[in-house]
Formats: sequence, C-alpha cells, structure tokens
Amino acid sequence: MLSPLGRAVALAMLFFAGGHFCSAQQVPIQFGDVKAADFAPQAKADITAAAEILCDFGQSKIRGGDEGFELVFERTTRLRIHRKAGYTWATVQVPLYHKDGQKEELSGLKGFTYNLVNGQVVKEKLNKEAIFEEKVDANRVRCAFTLPNVREGSIIEYTYVIKSDFLFNLQDWQFQHTIPVRWSEYRAVLPEFFRYKTTERSYFPFDIKEKQAVSYSTIIQWAPKDFDGRSLASSITRREMITGQALQLRWAMKDVPAFREEPYMTTARDYLSSLDFELDGIQYPGQEYQQITSTWDKIASDLLNNEQFGLALSKTTPLTNPATAFVAQYPNSTERLNAALALVQRTVRYNGQGRLYTTATLRRICEQGTGNAAELNLLLINTLRAAGLTAEPLLISTRDHGRIQTDLPVLSQFNYVAALVTLPDNKEVLVDATEPLIMAGTLPERCLNGQGRLMDKTGGRWVSLVPTQRYMRYTTAQLEMTEQGALGGKIKLEHTGYAGSEARELLAGSTEKQFIKNLQQRWPEWTLTAPVFNNVAASQQPFSVEVGVKIPGGEAAATTLYVQPLRHLGEGQNPFRQEDRQFPVDFGMLRDYTQTIALTLPAGYEVQELPANLLLSLPNDGGRFQFNITPQQNTLHITSRLQLRKTEYSAQEYTALRELYSRVVAKHAESIVLKHK
Repeated sequence: MLSPLGRAVALAMLFFAGGHFCSAQQVPIQFGDVKAADFAPQAKADITAAAEILCDFGQSKIRGGDEGFELVFERTTRLRIHRKAGYTWATVQVPLYHKDGQKEELSGLKGFTYNLVNGQVVKEKLNKEAIFEEKVDANRVRCAFTLPNVREGSIIEYTYVIKSDFLFNLQDWQFQHTIPVRWSEYRAVLPEFFRYKTTERSYFPFDIKEKQAVSYSTIIQWAPKDFDGRSLASSITRREMITGQALQLRWAMKDVPAFREEPYMTTARDYLSSLDFELDGIQYPGQEYQQITSTWDKIASDLLNNEQFGLALSKTTPLTNPATAFVAQYPNSTERLNAALALVQRTVRYNGQGRLYTTATLRRICEQGTGNAAELNLLLINTLRAAGLTAEPLLISTRDHGRIQTDLPVLSQFNYVAALVTLPDNKEVLVDATEPLIMAGTLPERCLNGQGRLMDKTGGRWVSLVPTQRYMRYTTAQLEMTEQGALGGKIKLEHTGYAGSEARELLAGSTEKQFIKNLQQRWPEWTLTAPVFNNVAASQQPFSVEVGVKIPGGEAAATTLYVQPLRHLGEGQNPFRQEDRQFPVDFGMLRDYTQTIALTLPAGYEVQELPANLLLSLPNDGGRFQFNITPQQNTLHITSRLQLRKTEYSAQEYTALRELYSRVVAKHAESIVLKHK
C-alpha cells in the first residue's frame, strides 16, 4: 500500500551489470512491427483522449568504453493519434547534457508514421531535415524532431540511443503523462562500483517491480599516454575484461490514466508516476568508497561559506545602522522584528524571482532597490541580526517547484530562501520580505510546501511550513426585503489571514474602483454603492470592504416571495467536479468561510417555508459545515459556516470532502418562501 502522501520513496543500493543487458527478458515492443490490426480500437482505449501511448520502453546500462565506463540509454515509444489536438505528440524533445568538453551523444534515431490506407499499412520515414537542435542553457541542449504526415488515426513510433560519460546522469523515467498510457516499462542494470539512490513517485501500484542478481562482463579500453596526457600515436590500444555481479531492475505500469490538473494541487511533478536516480557513491575494487551525494551538514557548511549566500550576511549594508538603532527604539522583540521587516520592504522590492543565491552584494541590492528572494531575505536576516535578533536562512522548495525528499540531500531540490527568527522567549517566527502585504510569521502561499531546511552552524534541521494563520472570509449582511421581492442594505466582506493577503494583493494590483468592479462581476444583477475600505495597509488587522447593495425585485407586490440570500454570498459552486481523484487535495492552510445575514421581512408577510438547519462533519474531525436559520419577530437570522480543519486531504478522503462541498452548495441554493398574510 502507498503512504498517505501516495509516494513510496525507496533508497536502494544498486550494483553492477553486464553487456548482455536484460537478455533473459523479452522486450515489450519491437520497433517497426506495426500491423493493420494495431489500428483497431482497443477495449481499454480512451477514445476521448487526443492521443494515447501504446508502449513506452526504456532501458539503461553501464558498459565499458574508452578510458572508463559509459551510460547507455535506449528508448522506443509508440503512440496512436486520435484527434488533431494530439498532433503535438508527433514532436519529440530529447534533452542532452554537456560539460568541460564532454557531451551526451544521441544516436540511432529512427522514426515512422503509419497510416492505414485501404486496409494496408503505409509508413513514412522521419526526415533528417525535421531534426534540429537548440541551446537550453550553458550545459544543456535540446534535440527535437517531428514525425511526418500525421493524421487522425495515425500510429507513430520512434527509437533512439543516448551515450553518456556522465555516470551521475542516469536517465529518469516517467510512467504517467497527460494522455493515457497503455504500457510503460523501464529497466536498469548498474555496476557494483556505482551506488545509486532511487526515488519512486506514484499514486498507482506498479504492475511489475522486480530485481535480481545477474552476472556481468564488459571490456574497457585505453591508449597509453605521455607525461602531458596525450595519446601515443604508435601505441597499441589496451583492453581489459571486467567481470562481476549485478542487480537487474525492472518497473512497469499498465493502463495508466491521463494526468489531469485539479484544484488545490502543487506542481505536477509531485503527482506523476516516475523514477528519479541520484549517484550516491563510487567504490572500485581495492579502493575506498567515494561519496558523491552530499550530506545536509555539508550542504549547510558549503552554503554558509559561500560568498553569494552565508558570507554575505557578515557584511554591513545601508540598513545596518538604522537596524542597530532599533535595539533601543523597540525594546519589545516582536515590534523590533516588525520594524526591521518594514525597513527591508521599504528599501528593496521583490523582482518575482525565487533564487538560492545573490547576484550582487547586499549593499548593491539596496542601491538597486530590487532583488530576488535570496537577496531580499538574506538582507532581512542581515538586518534582523543588526537589530539584535537571532535569524537564520531557511531553504524552501516552492509549491510550483515540488515536494522535498528529506532523505535525499541534494541542493537542487530547493529554489527559494526565507528566514527563521528565534525570539527571546524561544518562539520561532517564519519571515519573508518579498510580500509587503503579509505580516511577520506568515510565509507567502507559494512557500507552503511541506518542510524547509534551516541552514545554521549546527548543520541545520527540518522546519514545518504549515502556517498558524488560516484563510478566513467572514461576510455579514443586513438586508431588508420589499413586497416586490427587492433587497437592499449593507454587506461587509472581511478577509483575515491568507484571505486578507489575497484581497490586499488584488487591491494593490488595481484600484478600489476595479476591486468593486470585480465584485460587480460576481453579482451582476446587484447595484453596489458607497464602498468603504478598511485596514488596507494594516496587515495584522482584517481587511474589509463595506458596500451598500440593491437587488431588484418584481414590478408589483407578490403574494408569494422566494429569496436565496446565500446563493451569491456563500459557496456558489463545488470546486471539486470530478467524481474521483487519485491525488491529495492540498489547501496549504486551514480554511474558514462564514456568512451571517439579518434579513428583515416585508410588512404583512410571514414565513411559509424555511431551509432546515444542518450540521455535517467530515471523518476524523477533518472539517464541518453548520447552517442555522432563526426567525425573530420580522427578521430571519441566518448563519452558515464551513471549516476545513486539515491542510491536506488524501485521495481516500476526497469523496467525503466533495460531498461536503456539494451539500454546502445545495443548502446555499435553497429558497426561503414568504407568503402574504
């Protein structure tokens, strides 16, 4: 069974394998073997999809080469195109790595498009002119090719080999895609000299997951060199046979559904079924083990001694002297923290780039007035320390970057820096200077992603990023109804915690007039008047908008009136439309939505029918919904409250969560029926 997070992370020591790679196992696909019968619809085919992967097969091995070992990765893929929207799958991109004069080489590239014409299979070969290469960055290029003459109903396939001297770059594998996959398989055989860590991500079980010991033999060849490292022209190439043991690995998945984006998810990488590999260490016969992957202690030490990270914290900036004065000016440590945070936010504006390193000195960042996440928050830490507070850097992987594997010490897992402040009473406060509209102790929503790694002289530790602040919306309304069914009165929309940050951000990006216009789009039949904004800049207070409202009724008095006051003020639709879900619902923070309405009835009318009071609870105290309506003289007092008491709900809890939302929406749509006396 999978873990509650749906991710089994296996850390396995892998061993050496032979040149007769997987020879005992039959491969699931033969390139070029496409028959007329393959065009017939399959029982489990998803014909609504734009395309489907019929078979995706990859295998990696390490073999002897020139001057050492090389990685060889072979891939064969076959797809069926159902509709024009699937034509994009006929263009394939293959990433290649290069560094210090060495590069990965693509070879054996072949491709065909197959069409069924008058019952006969007609194939068209990949044209060399349809193959091109483009630079991605200093160490990566991308080879791309497009298969020819693709139509609705075409079958396309391609195969290629990548040879690499970069043993750390063992090819990863993805079993799930945005189209269905009928069969996906990956095999790997790796040397006992090379130990890898394997990370499996999947919310689906593997249909095949095998490992077995096998024998290995290969040849390494080299040419003798002179004292300058140049090959001797007259020398004879030497060869050495190497034999050993191996561990042969195989993973496969069948009938994998298409991945679909759904509400409240982090990045797709966290959910797609996949394999990732990391070279942990090397040990040749008769030699000591050489650790390749780092440790968290070493990562902390290296970062704190890096000019673009830790060493930047020891230098003065234009904010040092003002921050030092805060010690006497603000004896209260919390007030001093807020003052230092405001000072940094007034001085430097966030440029929208999440980074781990500075691009210039912190002094220069102050002069420029803009900076990335590392620059702003390292400047914040520097300023907090000058103000006499204890502050350390906190490494984070943002929600769009992916969840952290805590037992895989790799710096590339992170893409963001925040700060952790320890107050004199040992209270720890997470702080971020990139968002002026949020208060100390609240990280931006993009940072709410599991755990962060504290970087300090002790080697660091893991820090939970689950916020203490909630997302809270509180709506109050005083409405009066006429005998024509019109409504008028006042509404106050109050936003607290993350809802307050969200509302302030919307207002900061426009104007008060535009903010009201957005409300008007939410309530198109309403007339909004005399808006009043409260606590716009006071991030520690609830942000609110008060507005007068007029809702039209009929032209004449009605004997029977129907009113749905919560249809627009409450939850109007269920965000969870799919009947099932394979992945967890990740809200990031606890949520609370409350509406209270005082509805004054028109003179001469009485209540004929009221919605029933309701109390619903999710299992294990995961949340609740409460609805109450109480008549009091000629006024109805209505209260609706939805509380989500978990930041994350598993796929197994999805059905109950979806049903809760459905019941909320249905209750908010129920009518109050009034009848003239």
